[in-house]
Amino acid sequence: MTIKITNVLLAIALLGTFTGCGTMSGGQDEASEGENASTNVSVKNDSTADRPTALMLAAAEGDLSELQDLVDSGSNVNTLTPEGTALTYAVEKNQQISALYLMSVGANPNKGFASGDTSLLMTAAQRADNRVVKALLAAGADVNYADSQGQSAIALASYKGHLTTVKTLLKAGADVNVTPEGKSLLMHIVKNNDLLLAQVVIAAGADVNFSDESGNTALKIAQEKGLSDLEMLLVQSGANS
Repeated sequence: MTIKITNVLLAIALLGTFTGCGTMSGGQDEASEGENASTNVSVKNDSTADRPTALMLAAAEGDLSELQDLVDSGSNVNTLTPEGTALTYAVEKNQQISALYLMSVGANPNKGFASGDTSLLMTAAQRADNRVVKALLAAGADVNYADSQGQSAIALASYKGHLTTVKTLLKAGADVNVTPEGKSLLMHIVKNNDLLLAQVVIAAGADVNFSDESGNTALKIAQEKGLSDLEMLLVQSGANS
């Protein structure tokens, strides 16, 4: 038992070194393949089940010992059910350690949710779970995935003012010019009167003159709300309408 817990914690410690810059390098992929072979874990993506698996239930409970026992016994970490995967359960139930462990043995961050639904990265970004955000990105999560409403991870993080999360997503290649609800990300940030976040996205290349279908711009929003600091920032950054 002590050896098993030590192995779990070691995997989690390794995940803590991720920088969140996208997918793992080839060397890391080779290392992962070696680790998976040593634990007998299956990471095939074509396994399905019609109900939550034992691995999913253990992930939801944060039962690390049970998780490793199941993985060592060959449970497929990417088995897809109508309710998602084990990683889906771990992320949605806010079981950070379960999520990190599952990704360390090959859990796919782009499975477990239907096209148009909220992604696992979006869920983690919205609550500023930065350790999981970095691990998801390192495991290959699509940083620019958008749901049926046009929302993305960087949009949800921005609405909440999660500066560190936004910076992590930008570093991983998040599109700063997404237009959720037909408005630019910058427009949403200005509406929330978040000067620091506005500075970050402008520095990352946000279009300061984007206009929505009604002709509204970030500058107009700042002027209408009397946000003088934001108005000055936008003008200095080239906003002209």
